[in-house]
Parts: sequence; structure tokens; C-alpha cells
Amino acid sequence: MKNLLKSEVTKKILLFFNENPHSIDTAKGISVWIGCDMDKVQRSLDLLVKKGMVINHKTISTDAYSYTTKKDIVKKIEKHIKSLA
Repeated sequence: MKNLLKSEVTKKILLFFNENPHSIDTAKGISVWIGCDMDKVQRSLDLLVKKGMVINHKTISTDAYSYTTKKDIVKKIEKHIKSLA
């Protein structure tokens, strides 16, 4: 987890979803919300999907992302986010 939070973009994505747990948005939309380059956001989202922290809602025309619904993972993320504050 700490390695993931070394990336400023990944940290911002996790903070965004932690503060907006019911949001579903595209990489472009998330990049606007967090103020980061879309390519970097996409790479971080891909990694977070692999780690089970973000869900990819793939459709024919686009990919949208949301926060994991697994409470144990959310609690771990929250713990690490609080340690950064």
C-alpha cells in the first residue's frame, strides 16, 4: 500500500474515491477532478484495478471506474490515507 501512495496521482485518485465512494467516472473525468494528466491517471487506474481497489466498468464505447465495494480494502485505504494527513 505504501508503494502505491508514493505516486501523487494514485494518492489523489484514492483520496477522490474515498471522499466520493459512489462516484463512477472515466479516466478523463477523474483527471479533471484531481487535476492530473490523463495518461498518468489511466496508468494509475489500471494499477488500482489490478490491486482490487478500483472497479473497471467496461462498456463497448468506454471504461468507467468506481471505488471498490470491499469493506476490508476500503478500511486499509482509509488507514493509510489518515497516516498521510
